[in-house]
Amino acid sequence: MHPEPLISDLAGLLPPPAAKLDDIAVEPCAAGGNNRVFTVTAGDRRYVAKFYFRHASDTRDRLKAEYAFLRYAQCIGVSCVPTPIACDPVRGIGLYEHIDGRKLAQREIDADCVEQAADFFMRLNHSSAHPHARELPNASEACFSIAEHFAMVDARIHRLQGIPAGLEVDREAREFGQVLGARWQQAKVAILQGARQAGIDPDTALTERCVSPSDFGFHNALATSGRGICFIDFEYAGWDDPAKMAGDFFSHPAVPVDMTHYDRFLEATLRYASNSTARITRARLLLPVFQTKWCCIILNDFLPDAAQRRRFADPGFDESVRKREQLAKARLLCDRIAVI
Repeated sequence: MHPEPLISDLAGLLPPPAAKLDDIAVEPCAAGGNNRVFTVTAGDRRYVAKFYFRHASDTRDRLKAEYAFLRYAQCIGVSCVPTPIACDPVRGIGLYEHIDGRKLAQREIDADCVEQAADFFMRLNHSSAHPHARELPNASEACFSIAEHFAMVDARIHRLQGIPAGLEVDREAREFGQVLGARWQQAKVAILQGARQAGIDPDTALTERCVSPSDFGFHNALATSGRGICFIDFEYAGWDDPAKMAGDFFSHPAVPVDMTHYDRFLEATLRYASNSTARITRARLLLPVFQTKWCCIILNDFLPDAAQRRRFADPGFDESVRKREQLAKARLLCDRIAVI
């Protein structure tokens, strides 16, 4: 995208005082997974602009979800996220506060970092905050029963088995999909057995839901000098199963969180629930669901629709190199799937 039309699109979204077009500069940020992201400078002010991916095969309104979540966070006084500035639903553009921070390395993720993440989630789910969240949508792929979680992963496994076998790496990915599918079938049997022992009906929907940042983890975080760790990217956010929030947090491959923090994180985040002990048991039981799901997500680059989003976000990426990297990550995560 060339700077000139970007500047014209963004000029009307900038807050007062109005800036002349010649005083507005737009530079690409690091490529996102689905959207195009830019740093916008207007005089001495800086913002982040996101141009959201849209396609007939991807019906989720990413702009609406992220903007609504950040308005909710702003309403309840959560300051460790960007402030929403303005949006253009027609063009699919969101303008947000620019947070001056840096990405975290895995070696930096310690108990304090995990505590900050847990505190963020707890503030989103304080009993006094939930009334303000009534208009939030369900999170992307929100599931509220074990049966729904199973169906979600089943569908992802099925899509992997249809990977077009063009290159050698594509054929390897299809073969891995078969291995992952067999492991998933074993995990389902173990989860159902554990559910029976815990008195959990796999078909009954959970009524105690949470406001989830979704895609929640330190891959979507910035270390700042004055605000601690700030969290970004909420296009999948909304109401969800707290077990999914916790499972995703410990399954994302980009900046993995060591499992030594798992027990403490569950105790810190799920105490908002009326029966926290039962919620913790359920979260532990469902962990293999989310580990398996993330194995599938890692391989999205092998699927035509997801690859199209990647090209939109980063037109210059090397597809073959990316596929090799993603397949290696999926194999590694598959080896870590919890044995119940």
